[in-house]
Amino acid sequence: MSDWTLCIDFGTAYSKAAAAPLGAWSHFEPSQVRPLMVGGHEPGGNAFLLDSAVFVDDSHVLLGRAALAAANVPANKKRMALKSFKTLLSVSDLDRALNTNAPLSVDPHRMFQMRDLIVLYLAYLLEAVEQASADDPLLTDVSSISYRYAAPAWRSGDSAGMHDSIVRLFGEADAFREAVGEALLAPEGLPLSLIERALPKAQAQAQPFEMGLIFEATAAAAYTSIGLEDAGSHFIVVDMGAGTTDIAALARLGPRTMELPEARVTLKQAGDFIDQVIANRVLDSASWARSTADRSELWNVLMRQMRDIKETLFADGRATLRIKGKQISIAMRDIEKDADFRLFYKGLSEAYAHALAVVRDDADARGRTEVQAVAVGGGAAAPFIQDLIRKKAVRSTPRVQPRPATPDWAHAGEFRGNLAPVFPQLAISIGGALAPDGMLAARSGSSPAATAQTGTPAAHD
Repeated sequence: MSDWTLCIDFGTAYSKAAAAPLGAWSHFEPSQVRPLMVGGHEPGGNAFLLDSAVFVDDSHVLLGRAALAAANVPANKKRMALKSFKTLLSVSDLDRALNTNAPLSVDPHRMFQMRDLIVLYLAYLLEAVEQASADDPLLTDVSSISYRYAAPAWRSGDSAGMHDSIVRLFGEADAFREAVGEALLAPEGLPLSLIERALPKAQAQAQPFEMGLIFEATAAAAYTSIGLEDAGSHFIVVDMGAGTTDIAALARLGPRTMELPEARVTLKQAGDFIDQVIANRVLDSASWARSTADRSELWNVLMRQMRDIKETLFADGRATLRIKGKQISIAMRDIEKDADFRLFYKGLSEAYAHALAVVRDDADARGRTEVQAVAVGGGAAAPFIQDLIRKKAVRSTPRVQPRPATPDWAHAGEFRGNLAPVFPQLAISIGGALAPDGMLAARSGSSPAATAQTGTPAAHD
């Protein structure tokens, strides 16, 4: 029996989770890294990814992939799924934002505040983590599991200062999860009548969930450090997710890792923006799609297939799809010629150059000779992100060493080829699980084994 750490990456488009034994960062064994199959209960898609979405229909609340599917039904065109709600946590007055009513387009019944819907999703996430942990043979016989969540160090809000509010949300979610159990994972969703009975009671009785906070950039530095002879002292991290592109720089001094705040930049354009650029370029090239109905249908097809389109586009430089018997091709060079993309890339390059100058100056002042550069998140494989890291590598001291988005150890035989293809998206949760306690931005207690398998917080003395 051993102590383990489990990190949840509450993502804008997807949520992920991973676990590792305590001390795994300094005594690393690839086989001990356990990315959790939190999406394993849902048909189709990637088992390691859990869609971040909530949809309120006439009688149920649907969660995850089922929420997105319901939102795409033509009969629901006047309603929308609540997505990208992670960005809500970046506001300066979180409690006020949580206590606002959900928009009518999201909640036609006027039943829910934003807090309620986020709690419902977090309960769904915790139940998925519970089920995935129970299915992992290495996690069925442990003495204790301590929980963490990863978050950006947003400029607009105090991420560490909001920690108490976040663990309260997780506590309410866990209390609701205890009340309704596996019903959270039912594809038909949760009946409104059940939520109306159980949610207020759970929120009133909840205790803060025992979790630590690790900044996403610090988690990236943690997994990047593994395998380096000198363990690395300075890092620059580019994290392009769905909603934002975050650039951060870190310095590690002994057991302590600190972010260099003057280097942090958050851009409001990221994966969702790239999706729109791709879709608009396809629409412009599809001369046959001139009517409003044809353009709307083509747009919807593109959005449904966008994940596959981007993966092919980034890997091969070209992607092809068929609709109404017609073949449509799009090349990466077409995207790079787009005026909106060029403006985005200009801002990205300037932001990266600024952060790089900050971290190199700090490394130089401390007598260090190297800065590690790594890309994480769903956009890590984008050729323009990788080109940015490579082109900005400099020969003078401190030199910049580009690191692969997927480290060599992710190809270890123990993973049977399943980890490497999705590693950039799981990198933050994996790094957060591996990171030693000294890298945490905020702390709380740990859950004993008797309650860790359900995610229930440990009782205080």
